[in-house]
Order: sequence, then C-alpha cells, then structure tokens
Amino acid sequence: MYQKILVPLDGSTLSELALPHAEALARHFDSEIILTRVCQPVAMPVEFYPAMAGVAYDYQLDLQTQVEKEVKEYIINWQKRLQLAKLKCRYLVLEGFVPEAILKVAETEAVDLIVMSTHGRSGLSRWVYGSVAAKVLQAAPCPIFLVRAKSHPGDD
Repeated sequence: MYQKILVPLDGSTLSELALPHAEALARHFDSEIILTRVCQPVAMPVEFYPAMAGVAYDYQLDLQTQVEKEVKEYIINWQKRLQLAKLKCRYLVLEGFVPEAILKVAETEAVDLIVMSTHGRSGLSRWVYGSVAAKVLQAAPCPIFLVRAKSHPGDD
C-alpha cells in the first residue's frame, strides 16, 4: 500500500518522534523510507557595512557550507541507523522554503505517505512561526500521518 514513505526532519528531537511510526509502517508494508531535511539559505545583511561586503560574502559562504555539511551529516546518520535496522532508506537534502520543498519532493518522488511530527505550537508562536505541518497538510499530493508532539523546554 505504501511503497515510499517521506519523513521530513528538521534536526529537532520533536521531528524525530515521527521516525518510530515511519519504521513500523515501513516494516509492515516493506516500504522505502525517504528522509529529507531542508537546508535554508544563510542570509547576512551587508547594507550596514558596505565596506565589508566582500568579507561578509566570504563569511556567508563559509557559514552556508558549514550548515550544509551539518545537515548532510545529520541525515546520513539517521539513514545509517535505519539501514542497520534492516530498512530500505535513502535521503534527500533539499533547499528552499520548508513546506514547498517537502511538497515538491513528495510529488517528484511519487511518495505514497508523508510521516511527520507537529511541533505542538499554538497561539502566538504558531502565528509567528507558522506551521509547516499545516501547510503540508493543506497541499500534500498524498496522505499524511501526523505525530502530535508537545513542546517541552530543551526539545528543540
């Protein structure tokens, strides 16, 4: 029923709460798990220091390279764990705005199910930060399995 299961991760322990559910479904349906993580561009305003624009640009490139390296190491670590557990798993590191990147890969990879956790935000924090899960839920090309995660201090 579910041949490809997409699991978006953001590096937080809350997002990782979706993994046991994805594992159980993948075992039951002999599915492939596709782990994803979106690497957003690092932005540094240089208009405040025009004389430093070249240095700031070089620093921004170094910082972006470091972020991309950490994102890839994180997702590869999870891929290895799942493969050690005898699950079919691969990863994709995406770029761009998080909900759109998740939706695009779900469509291009012909994903059968998206398994992701919510961050349990409500009220003002949800309005300020938005809800990636809600945006994906509204436009997903396939079913979504949402894992409700309550936010606790130190979980992000």
